[in-house]
Amino acid sequence: MKNYCWFLPFLAMPSVVQAQPNDSWASWLSTTYQTDFNNSRYLASLELAPRSRDNSSQFSQFIIRPLMGYKVTPKLQLWLGYTWQGEYDSSVKFENATQDLMQQVQWADDITPEIDFQYRLRLEQRFFADADTGHRMRHRVRLQYSVPGSNTYLVAADELFIHLNSLDDSPRAHSVQPGINQNRAYAGIGYKLSPTINLDTGYQFQYINHFGVPDFFNHIWLTNLNINF
Repeated sequence: MKNYCWFLPFLAMPSVVQAQPNDSWASWLSTTYQTDFNNSRYLASLELAPRSRDNSSQFSQFIIRPLMGYKVTPKLQLWLGYTWQGEYDSSVKFENATQDLMQQVQWADDITPEIDFQYRLRLEQRFFADADTGHRMRHRVRLQYSVPGSNTYLVAADELFIHLNSLDDSPRAHSVQPGINQNRAYAGIGYKLSPTINLDTGYQFQYINHFGVPDFFNHIWLTNLNINF
């Protein structure tokens, strides 16, 4: 009997998967400014990202994310940063904003002249306004295909979020437990407006895993504007 104990957790799965997830449509905009200080090893980046919710009818978040980085090699970068994630509510405004410290490793490689590959590992220490500190890991892979003879490119990305601890006995208990937190899958089309400015836009599917309440599906129209100087 002992050899079959691994099977027992699956007996409870039907009661979990029967709960219908909530879903919504949203619009996100991300503007990123980045510099390497005239081809030095040092990097700086700033991301500003307003977001909507409830079928894009309500403003929901504003993210400010400054980072400092260092080029270990032409392909390998190390980053340290901070994130202010303002959760907007008309009654309390941004009083429940989350503040994160983060460490990041990024690998970027041109597989071919047309295909660019990126991998990013990010660790976050999340300081919630209504709970203790949460620890989260993020894995992102990104592929970009530049259409030969044009300024157009295609992009696909996937990012997996994993919680490393639980926040029981807090308002975050249903969303912060060890394991998968969420996944974001994105496919879009972009255009190089200049050698230093590019813009891409497309569809992103966001799955958020909850504990004890229905999961959440978010259908997002995402636009990224990247400015390098």
